[in-house]
Amino acid sequence: MEAMEGWVALLLLMYHTQQWQTVATRGQDSIKSHIFYAVEMEGGSPAARALAKQHGLQFISKIGNLEDHYTFKDIVGSRSRQSLEAKLYMGSGVKWVKRQRAHYRDKRAAIPSLDDRTRHELGERQREIPSEIYNVINSEEGLEDPLVFNDPYWPMQWELYNRGQFGSPKRFDLNIMPVWKRNITGKGVVVTIIDDGVDHTNVDLKTNFELYASFDLRGAHGLSHDPMPLRDSNNGHGTRCAGEVAMEANNSFCGVGIAYNARIGGIRLLDGAVTDSMEATSLTYNNDFIDIYSCCWGPRDNGKEMAGPGKLTEKALRIGAQKGRKGKGSIFVWASGNGGLVDDHCGADGYVNSIYTIAIGAITHSGLPAYFGEPCPAVMAVTLTGATNEGSLPLVTATNVDEGCVTHFTGTSSAAPIAAGILALVLEAKPNLTWRDVQHLIANTAKIPNPVEPGWKINGGGYHLHERYGFGLLDAGLMVQQALEFETVRPQRICSEDVFLNPVRILSPGGVVSVHIQAEACRGTENAINVLEHIQSVVSITSVCRGDLSIDLISPFGTKSRLLGTRHNDMSGAGLKNWTLMSVHSWGEDPRGIWKLKVTDNKDTVIRCFRSEFELAAGAVLSIKTIFYGTFDPKKELRDNDHQKLVSMGDTYQFNMDSKSDYSQQDIIEEQFENENLNRVNANDIPVLLMRKKTNPKGYPKLIRTFKPQDMDDTNGSRLRPHLQRLWNTLRDNIETHWTQYKALTRKKTPQLRWMDLVLVRYLAAEPKLRSVTDSLPAFLQLQSGPGSSVRARLLSRPQLLRALSADLRKMQALRRVSKSHELLRKEIAEK
Repeated sequence: MEAMEGWVALLLLMYHTQQWQTVATRGQDSIKSHIFYAVEMEGGSPAARALAKQHGLQFISKIGNLEDHYTFKDIVGSRSRQSLEAKLYMGSGVKWVKRQRAHYRDKRAAIPSLDDRTRHELGERQREIPSEIYNVINSEEGLEDPLVFNDPYWPMQWELYNRGQFGSPKRFDLNIMPVWKRNITGKGVVVTIIDDGVDHTNVDLKTNFELYASFDLRGAHGLSHDPMPLRDSNNGHGTRCAGEVAMEANNSFCGVGIAYNARIGGIRLLDGAVTDSMEATSLTYNNDFIDIYSCCWGPRDNGKEMAGPGKLTEKALRIGAQKGRKGKGSIFVWASGNGGLVDDHCGADGYVNSIYTIAIGAITHSGLPAYFGEPCPAVMAVTLTGATNEGSLPLVTATNVDEGCVTHFTGTSSAAPIAAGILALVLEAKPNLTWRDVQHLIANTAKIPNPVEPGWKINGGGYHLHERYGFGLLDAGLMVQQALEFETVRPQRICSEDVFLNPVRILSPGGVVSVHIQAEACRGTENAINVLEHIQSVVSITSVCRGDLSIDLISPFGTKSRLLGTRHNDMSGAGLKNWTLMSVHSWGEDPRGIWKLKVTDNKDTVIRCFRSEFELAAGAVLSIKTIFYGTFDPKKELRDNDHQKLVSMGDTYQFNMDSKSDYSQQDIIEEQFENENLNRVNANDIPVLLMRKKTNPKGYPKLIRTFKPQDMDDTNGSRLRPHLQRLWNTLRDNIETHWTQYKALTRKKTPQLRWMDLVLVRYLAAEPKLRSVTDSLPAFLQLQSGPGSSVRARLLSRPQLLRALSADLRKMQALRRVSKSHELLRKEIAEK
């Protein structure tokens, strides 16, 4: 009994002191005046603290939920300690050290005002669509009766329910209404806006605000979970994004959020310079609790800058996709960029080029690309923002700081939160979707909004794609309907192939370098891929004038992806060094065959770049690495040139090209546009959801609401329930692995063996209720790096296997008792 009381006391202490673990880099609001170091090392927080003390540094915190990563600050603040990085690296258990450099990331809302000349040029470029196309999207057929809301600006929210307001085509919207009519409103889903903060006191946000999904990384309010922005005109961006997602409905204020019953949080990151560790912290913050991260920022959209995530942020995105949402993967929604007016291209944005982000673009009320949008083959889809050259049409309605409400929120900053809201509806309908399931749903269901915009194509996997629209316009009704019947995709496989260029390929002025890549896609290995999802090209290219370069990738099927376009403001001579470019335009294709990478010097594209008429070379292609991501379908037949596949509205069709030889791809695009827009999903097409146990993120014990700043320090303890969950999973995996090995070594299948097999199956299936709150540290009970990973590599004898099984079963039995005691204690605390 005393031992059990000791357990409970320990658990209570851990729960109280670690529930609100600090994830901020304390004092990084002064990153310009101090020196910070990111360190990866073994030994946990005690070892990290000792290392910091040894070198006269201040231990700040663990970096988000990145295992074994910590931040130190130079207490002295001297910039003369150049050798300190090397000294830290020599410490015991240290794997990696990096001094943190300050950089800026811009919010994607600042759209330059248009002068009369620019407006006229845009008007010429954004011509009116043909009447036969307009009549399809303007049809009243299938226009459902709307729900009634008393919010004053609800009638202006044409993007959610379009009945022809302001001259926009009727029914051309995001098809939200049928989802709402099925009472799918984002309940139980948590969305966090990583931005300049969220004014949670706004009438439309305070009910849905989630403190546990929020944090202030700028330190303006001390160590707190209050993401309140500075109250000035420059810091309302995050609040507007939050309103699009989760404005409260029927409260007689402002408008209605897309997921108006979702929980909404904010992480205050932007408002000055940031570091790699700050970005990584924000993207992994409470990633077992937060479902969707909405990010409307990136490198400056000036057509000059070429930047992306640092090493820690890259790792944060990967770990979030692999482990976030309790293993299903965090959803990262990213604004694709606002540099269209300055000829920017989102191939120059490393965040958009990540396979773990969902890049979202913007289109107008009539389906035309927004004038500020950036093209690239990493864009997955678009949403409606209404931004045109006209300037009079109301854009997107959202909350603002100081009890404000705006009706002209624009940019891809308004497009991405709309997508986040739609995905919140999808996750309420089907919570067990993985991050890749979500991307497949987008690919399968996005619709063609404007078939006459030049550039549409159908790839070898049957998907319609465009460098400005991605797969097309999101349709909430169709996504939810398809999600309810969606089966999880096969496990992801990764296959990389290096291209050896010896000698390097010289790029002549105005010339082209074509590199043929014979891809086997790891044929005959466990990483073999015959159904492609993403493809990345990691390139190193020197260049006299980087903005003159364009890079194209052509698949074996013939699908062309412009990985990087010319940029007339980019006069840099730095070229590209190990720069990662990504495309989704070969989604569903078989990657095996000959790929062609074309690097072109489009001389004199850049305005202010001096190019000598006597120059002998414009640059050189130094190295290429191709990375394929996808799956292997053993039933897939070899490519048949006589048949073309078509994926539309969640279904796959095949037709014989011979019988439709007079059909061009444009004919098929227009036919599918009409089919997709006339056959809209309505409420009756969406099955009624079965009643699920209600989850209320606000229902945590009062203890976690009364945290103190000093309790948020990362000492040598760890959070409770995630560790119990991880321990349970580890023990279960160990038992399953050992039992499988034992049965394999036992030739005679006795009744006793079969009985034991049945008992173990039942016992392991009866999982205790260990609801995870957030990700965890590995220190608790010295757990290994992953469930079962430490035992799968060992070959044990039968007696050793039995001893291991017995020990793990005893631990599991004790874990059930601890879990039960803790649940009783938790309820008692909550009641008090």
